[in-house]
Amino acid sequence: MTKFRKSNSGYSQYNTGSGWKYTHREVAEKKLGGPIYNGYHVHHINGNKTDNRPSNLTVVSPSEHRKLHK
Repeated sequence: MTKFRKSNSGYSQYNTGSGWKYTHREVAEKKLGGPIYNGYHVHHINGNKTDNRPSNLTVVSPSEHRKLHK
């Protein structure tokens, strides 16, 4: 069984055994010390979707995320 893959949208994912999870969301949850609120996004500060270092990730609201990508 494949443990890691890249999603169609370019994000790294890993297999939990019961499905695929986005690596950047898991790293952000560990950084926060808890779950990400429903509807919130994880933003890659440097724009590199595969750079999942905690220092490159920030959790933002959808409207804040749209502003960051304008």
